[in-house]
Amino acid sequence: MKKIWTINKIVLPQHCDHAGVMWHGTYFNWLEEGRINALSKAGISYVDLTKKGFELPLIETSVKYLSPLMLGDNITVESFFNISKSPKVNIHSEFINKRKKIMTIAEVNLVLINKKNFSIVRKRPDFISKALLELNG
Repeated sequence: MKKIWTINKIVLPQHCDHAGVMWHGTYFNWLEEGRINALSKAGISYVDLTKKGFELPLIETSVKYLSPLMLGDNITVESFFNISKSPKVNIHSEFINKRKKIMTIAEVNLVLINKKNFSIVRKRPDFISKALLELNG
């Protein structure tokens, strides 16, 4: 069974346009917050990861907006990590309202890189492999 990683958010005025609809860029901020929090809970502080010479940049994403998020909405972002031996890390996320309706579906793909030369890391260090296994569930 896949592990579910969650964050709870409220759509605030700074997240919205003048019509009270959540701005598209906020979705990306919440997706990043969710994955950084999940990494931390799995044993990797993103700050420590970068200090050790690694990054996990975004290489591909898609967002399917099913219903708009509105000012004042309480949202749970549920994320599922799909990690294999491939250098790519896939994260599937769902933005769910308090009535348990899926409002938005997002896919994010990351890849582990060496910061010194920006090359893809194909053989992950043990501390990263261990945390990624924890994320995968």
